[in-house]
Amino acid sequence: MTSSKPTSSPGEQAPWKRRAAAAEINGRRVNEAIERGTGGPAPVFVCECGNLGCSETVALTISAYEEVRSGFERFLVVPGHEIEEIEDVVERHGSYLVVAKRNDEAAQMAYATDDRDDG
Repeated sequence: MTSSKPTSSPGEQAPWKRRAAAAEINGRRVNEAIERGTGGPAPVFVCECGNLGCSETVALTISAYEEVRSGFERFLVVPGHEIEEIEDVVERHGSYLVVAKRNDEAAQMAYATDDRDDG
């Protein structure tokens, strides 16, 4: 699935939603560094949830993480860490979920900080 840039103009979003989105983006940055630096078969990635201080981890293959990252709006979270107000669960796996930001300020933030080239 190739995602396009969110088109809605960001409204006034609650500060906690911006903090949650920022925490998820920081988790993604950590995981991108893990992905670049790993040589093992199943590196351990951090939960990319919006819960400040979360230290949960998930062992995934690089190809499984690449599937999570197939769109700028998609994030890796452990079950129970999804935030219904700003994201939808789009995939369920044994030890992790894939959530997608909705087309609002959180999605705009995810798009603006995504370093991957969509083609």
